[in-house]
Amino acid sequence: MPELKLAGPEASKPGLPTWFDLAIGNSILQYGQRLAARQLLVNTLGNIAIRNHCPYWRREVIYTKHRGVSLEECGLEHLAVLDMQSNELLHGRFRPSAGHQMHREIMRCRSDVNATVHLHPNEVISFFAVMQWREMAYVSNDTALVMGKPPCILREGVNIELDVSAIGQCAHDTNCIVMPGHGITSFGRDLSEAFHRAVAFTAEISRLITSQCLSAATGKSVVYASDEQVQHMYESGEQVIYGGMHR
Repeated sequence: MPELKLAGPEASKPGLPTWFDLAIGNSILQYGQRLAARQLLVNTLGNIAIRNHCPYWRREVIYTKHRGVSLEECGLEHLAVLDMQSNELLHGRFRPSAGHQMHREIMRCRSDVNATVHLHPNEVISFFAVMQWREMAYVSNDTALVMGKPPCILREGVNIELDVSAIGQCAHDTNCIVMPGHGITSFGRDLSEAFHRAVAFTAEISRLITSQCLSAATGKSVVYASDEQVQHMYESGEQVIYGGMHR
């Protein structure tokens, strides 16, 4: 794994405009390494996007990595900044991949969302390829607290990276979109929240796989959380996790 090199607190770095927010750039690098440490990055197509108001441009912009490089390999020189509304490239050598329109559309639909994480976890893709679930069930009593809302599991073959039309139909009712055969996109008020939802959902899928394997081996049934328990977790997660504090 390459050594992570973070930018210092100075106003700008060589090759970066003075208005570039180093804290945001560094956070993308930091969380990219955290995802890599969890072995959740397998190619160049996963990404992180962060929305921010830029005083220089007097508009909302999105920080993300450009195409052709993995988050695991990413440095400040691989980041791009795009206009939220027009999608104009304001900074960067290259544009992000076509999937950037998915991140942008989620933020356009959800004014409370400021960060998105897109991953292709092995366990998630394998699980939905076999189980073909359209609704989520849980074996743990904490994942739904973190998710805040039910995941939206799309039909097989629907790719919201290429066609964002389905996002408006589900974005307000979920904090994690699952594309069977492709991966997940989680979102939150900040990158920490989006990251926790991505890793929590992936961990739950691993628990489901383990539970079902143990069930098949022992003949014992898997015990899932009831619908009432899950709904209560969705509703109480904000208080349980954050204590009602404003983030």
